[in-house]
Amino acid sequence: MKRSFCLVVIFLATQFLMAFLVTFVVNLPSLWRDGELNVSTLADNPSALGISMILTSIVVVAVMTVLNWTERRGFQWRKVPLKAYWGAVILMIPAIYMVNVLTEKLSLEDVNQTLFAGLMSNFWGVLAIVLAGPFMEEIVFRMGIQRHLMRRHLFPWQAILMSAFIFGVIHGNPAQMPGAMLLGIVLGWLYWRSDCIWLSVTAHIFNNLIGVLTFWIPGLRDRQMSDLVYGGTWGLALSVVLAFLFFMIVYRWLNGMLRQDQSFMRRIRRRQ
Repeated sequence: MKRSFCLVVIFLATQFLMAFLVTFVVNLPSLWRDGELNVSTLADNPSALGISMILTSIVVVAVMTVLNWTERRGFQWRKVPLKAYWGAVILMIPAIYMVNVLTEKLSLEDVNQTLFAGLMSNFWGVLAIVLAGPFMEEIVFRMGIQRHLMRRHLFPWQAILMSAFIFGVIHGNPAQMPGAMLLGIVLGWLYWRSDCIWLSVTAHIFNNLIGVLTFWIPGLRDRQMSDLVYGGTWGLALSVVLAFLFFMIVYRWLNGMLRQDQSFMRRIRRRQ
C-alpha cells in the first residue's frame, strides 16, 4: 500500500508542478511587463492545459522508470495475439455504452464539462486525452498500483477493484467517478489476464477516442443514450441487457484466448 500511496502523491504533485510551470511560462510576457500572474491561465487556455497534461504524463512515467516501478516484461506487446487487441476494442463498445447509460441516469454534476469542451476542440488537448493520458494512467494504475497490490499477496480481483476505485476517485469529477471505476475494472482485468500493458492502453485509448468523436460529430454532443434508442424506458433497458450479453460473449472469448496464451508463455519461460 505504501507504493500505491506514493504513486498517487507523485501523480497529483506532478500535475500541480506542471500546471504551475506551464502557467509561469505562458505568463512570462505579462510578468515581465506588469508583474502579474494570471492563475486562471489553464482554465482559459486549452493549449496550455493540454501541454500541461502531456508534460505530466511524460514526467510521471519517467519517474516511475527511474524508481524501477515499471516492468519491462509488461511492455512486450508481441506476446499478445493481434486479435486480442481487436477483442479488447470490441469489448469496450458495450462497456462504454452501459457506463454512459448509468452515468446519464445518475445525473451527477460534471464540474469539468467546460474544460473538456475546450480540450476536445484543441490539438494539444486531444493529444493529451487520447494518447498521453491513457498511456500514463495505465502505467500508474495498472502496472504501478494494481501489479504492486497483487505482489503484496492480494487476490487479482481485490487488486483490480482497489486500483479501479483509486482510478475513479483520482478523477475528482462526480460525473466521471462511477464510469471511471467500472471501466477501470475492465482495464484492470485486461492487464491482469494478458500481463501486457498495451492491451489496456489500447482499450483506454479507444474509450477516450469515442468520447472525442462523440463531441465532434454534429447532433451527438448534447444528446443522451436514451434519445438514440426507440421504445422509451423499456427500449433502453432492453438495449442494456443486449449490451451486457454481447459484453459477456466477447469477455468469455477473450478470456479463453488470453488464458491459453498465458499458459503457453509460462511453458516457454520454464524452458528458458
